[in-house]
Amino acid sequence: EDLGMKNIHWFETKQLDRVTNFSTEIEVLKTANSRNINMQYYCTFFKEKNYYGLPNNINYLGFFKSRYIKAIEFKILVILKAVLIVLKFKSDIVMVNQDLVLYVLPACVLNRIFRKNNKFVVDIRTTPTNPETFDSDMKRFHNQFSLAVKFFNGFSFITPFMEKYIMDRYDAKKPTVTWSSGVDLNLFDSTNYSVKKSTSFMVFYHGGISISRGNLTLIKATEILVNKGYDITLLQVGICVNGEIESYIIDKNISNWCKLLPPLPLSKMPEYIFNSDLPVLPFPYFDAWRVSSPIKLMEYLAIGKKVLAPNLEAFTDVFEDKEELIFYFDSENKNQINEISNRLKDIIDLNLVNKADVSSKCRNFVMDRYTWEKQANKLIDFVLQL
Repeated sequence: EDLGMKNIHWFETKQLDRVTNFSTEIEVLKTANSRNINMQYYCTFFKEKNYYGLPNNINYLGFFKSRYIKAIEFKILVILKAVLIVLKFKSDIVMVNQDLVLYVLPACVLNRIFRKNNKFVVDIRTTPTNPETFDSDMKRFHNQFSLAVKFFNGFSFITPFMEKYIMDRYDAKKPTVTWSSGVDLNLFDSTNYSVKKSTSFMVFYHGGISISRGNLTLIKATEILVNKGYDITLLQVGICVNGEIESYIIDKNISNWCKLLPPLPLSKMPEYIFNSDLPVLPFPYFDAWRVSSPIKLMEYLAIGKKVLAPNLEAFTDVFEDKEELIFYFDSENKNQINEISNRLKDIIDLNLVNKADVSSKCRNFVMDRYTWEKQANKLIDFVLQL
């Protein structure tokens, strides 16, 4: 039966308990609930089924613990669940990330056969991120996405540049929306934290730690300054995916100033950011980083921190007319180690982090444009009017 109200069914190939930052999902569901919109989220799990206070919205598809069985089981259950939604409802929304386009196609076809008015949306938050396999991964990405262009009703993207980057090869005139990463302003509020700062200049990063994200480059860039006598601590928090990074720290015997911490709960991050001097996002020039929307950036800004980041579209598009709220380094400079090192040196030598009091401007900037509620409402309004 159709309940007369549109429900939103959101499927993602995501192990929700495995990611350190699940705000994207949780905050959108909370916003839907606050508007009395029934939004159901379907995903899988790594070790345990965590509901993050939303047991009526989060649905774990699957029972098996084995990784391989679980992956197959999840896809089968997505096919069945999407078909059931189409059989049961007349005008609901089915939203999937690009990996699941293929698995909701049967539901899409049935929707047409039974002349129902359910709408299908692809939500793209990321493109492939491995530089070694990027071209073949993007080929696979477009194989799936081209099916969505044929059969689906709308697309949502994480940044305007991502939309342009992906849609440039299609003639599709279908509705699109951009909804970015956001931030929880209550959690990321500097007034909740007290200063525990050490005397050394604290450079900080949190998130995936890898060579492709520029984390080893950041270590080497900082090392140049430490060797020149600068008192700097570099703290990076997150899952380290390249053993080479850990080996470098051990081989060079630099763990006294270069620290790696395993992932910490989101609730622990604001205090670390608050007690740092300069958050750095060391991403090199690479298409996957150009099209993304760094959730970390919003979190640093909300605490009132100016960030050192590459002049990639993912950042320059955010700041448009507000360049005083960010330090840029040249992402196309072939020698990224020297480039980042020189920018760090300038920022420390000229005391730029304390020069202009921009902390309230940084926070106001995200408050005006990048709260989760604002971003979630963009998505919800878009899918409901399809």
